[in-house]
Amino acid sequence: MMLKTFVLCVKVFPGSSIEDVASELCQLADRIGVRCEASFNSVTLWAKPGDDASRLIDSYCKEIKLPPRRLKIAQA
Repeated sequence: MMLKTFVLCVKVFPGSSIEDVASELCQLADRIGVRCEASFNSVTLWAKPGDDASRLIDSYCKEIKLPPRRLKIAQA
């Protein structure tokens, strides 16, 4: 069950790979039961409990290719 009144924002270490970040963000969301959010190369990643890291990576890859705009969000 996901808590609905807040989100946990985390910082990513410079040099991390999208594969590691997506995997760990999804694991964290599963463990604590809240949506977790991180900024990665100008794309905001959202992971909810039960999300699949490979789908989050696919979403990120689509967002990063889009022209620059104010907000880019990738979610599984």
